[in-house]
Amino acid sequence: MRKFWTTEETEIMIQNYPDKPTIDLIELLPNRTVSGIAGQASKLGLHKSDAFMKSPMSGRISKDNDIGFDTRFKQNQPGWNKGLKQKDYMSPEKIENTKKTQFKKGSDPHNTQSIGYERLSKDGYIEVKVRHLKNGKSNNKNFEFKHRIVYEQNYGSIPKGMIVEFLDGDNRNFEPENLVLKTRKENLLQNSMCDTSIVKRFIGIKEPEAVNKIIEEMPNLVDLRRKLLIKKKRLNGRN
Repeated sequence: MRKFWTTEETEIMIQNYPDKPTIDLIELLPNRTVSGIAGQASKLGLHKSDAFMKSPMSGRISKDNDIGFDTRFKQNQPGWNKGLKQKDYMSPEKIENTKKTQFKKGSDPHNTQSIGYERLSKDGYIEVKVRHLKNGKSNNKNFEFKHRIVYEQNYGSIPKGMIVEFLDGDNRNFEPENLVLKTRKENLLQNSMCDTSIVKRFIGIKEPEAVNKIIEEMPNLVDLRRKLLIKKKRLNGRN
């Protein structure tokens, strides 16, 4: 049978729950259980006080109390098996059992990708796995940009300081005729003159949706600002 909470019990909860361990309230509320007290506290919107939560009574490890201090790892404390060989603290049978789950020397993890595997870089370009370096080498050294690979397969090595760009701006179009070489200076100049850059840097709008809206709805404004910028560069003697 359900036992309704009396006014007296509710007052005991309000006065004692915030600052006492829940289990201690059993003495004050002998007809209630720990779970029942916790449930009623939730209904009443009662919470443990900050002082209680920082005290040892809460049972929580904190910099404000010394609970578990004797068994905590001390700073720079070495592991209990430091300097010991496996045979010093494990039986031969247990050592043999651990071999079942050990990586074999020279083996690869189960999720190792094969040469030719493609992935998407954080900048949205396709990368291809072209080598399989091990011994702690960075996984990124195993990948090259696909557009650079295609360019070199068709036109030869890429000169130092040059970059490969997509002529039509589509970084998924890997047709050889769509790949062109440019200097970093040319690339920087081109990027500074694109619609997005004009709106962000020279009109002062940064929010992506607003930038796209300006480009779509006011192309003449963007083009005018670009022409003024080009004219200014020429007057200053810059190409």
